[in-house]
Amino acid sequence: MRRWWVAVVMAGLLPSGALSAQSALGARGLGAPVGALGARAAALGNLGIGLQGDEVSAGDPASWARLAVPSVVVTVQPTWGRFDLGEQVGSSRATRFPLLGIGYPVRRARGVVMLSLSGFLEQRWAAESIGTVVIDSMDVEVRDSVTSDGGVSVIRLGWAQRLGRRLAIGASAGAYIGALVETFDRKLDSTDVGGTVYSFSEEDRWSYSGATFGAGVSYDAAGVVQLAAAAEWSLDLTRTPTGDTIATSASYAIPARFSAGATGRLTPRMHLNASVVYRDWGTAADFADGVASARRWSVGTGLEWLIADGETRSLPLRFGYRRLAAPFRYRKEDPVESIWSLGLGLNLAKRGNLRFGWMDVALERATRRSAPLSERFWRASVSIGITSF
Repeated sequence: MRRWWVAVVMAGLLPSGALSAQSALGARGLGAPVGALGARAAALGNLGIGLQGDEVSAGDPASWARLAVPSVVVTVQPTWGRFDLGEQVGSSRATRFPLLGIGYPVRRARGVVMLSLSGFLEQRWAAESIGTVVIDSMDVEVRDSVTSDGGVSVIRLGWAQRLGRRLAIGASAGAYIGALVETFDRKLDSTDVGGTVYSFSEEDRWSYSGATFGAGVSYDAAGVVQLAAAAEWSLDLTRTPTGDTIATSASYAIPARFSAGATGRLTPRMHLNASVVYRDWGTAADFADGVASARRWSVGTGLEWLIADGETRSLPLRFGYRRLAAPFRYRKEDPVESIWSLGLGLNLAKRGNLRFGWMDVALERATRRSAPLSERFWRASVSIGITSF
């Protein structure tokens, strides 16, 4: 559990406090979710599973089997947002790297070794509260602030294997990694204490650890429909104090994640995809009452249209929508996130559905609500694929 002063400051935010964050949901539970998606999936409203071609996804281990050459994919994601929290209005701006993937085909085995590093949960926020304390029978104004900086990522190592021309399977094992720094500052009004500024500061540091295991399968029905399904199970996520922090370790249950997706060919140049994820955080133990969301389902769909399709190069235009269930609520209302997206791809060299060098760009307009919190933000994603290293 967090220190008591975190709960005190957060409880005092309304109406006399202030909050800033990439997402205010990062102040609840284990933080705000990070969509570990490439720019192509983000533009298509996809949840990271069931896309055609050589899509690199942390949540779809079987998809790596379609990599024909050694490949590295990195995604950068700047975000600009605003939020309303009661009478407070604020803005945020941040840049993160949600996904790094490396795949190396082993041709004799018809398989691919895969390594990925992806974001999972983010806890970057700052809160401030103004109140009074009694010192020598006198009311003294105090200004309390809490800053949280950190989060949890997942590093996965796995293998994807082709079983004939149409069927592929994949499996991965991973570890949760991450760190968190929480800082509490209290300052007393100097005019109330004889002109001398009194302050108090405390810093706690934590590290995260745990294990996760995933498996998936995909099937290509003669290039007309691509089907995929995956599941991931996790051991407890453990938070351990580090440095001079005096506290006990805490463990949190991470619920299983089940996902499925499909892409169908409408015309030779137009493809429609749909995906769904089920994850029930409401059944996870070790969280305070009223923190975990009861929403279980996330869904997404999108359309990809090749506006130019040559023998070695193509230019796909993408549109999408997805509706996500965040794991933790801000107060009493289960959060939901709605995202409209569009994007463009530049395939520098390709053969059929296989790309040998590419850049994907996505732009998303999103809203997130968990009363009394309401957030609106723009998010851009840029993915670059480098092959044949």
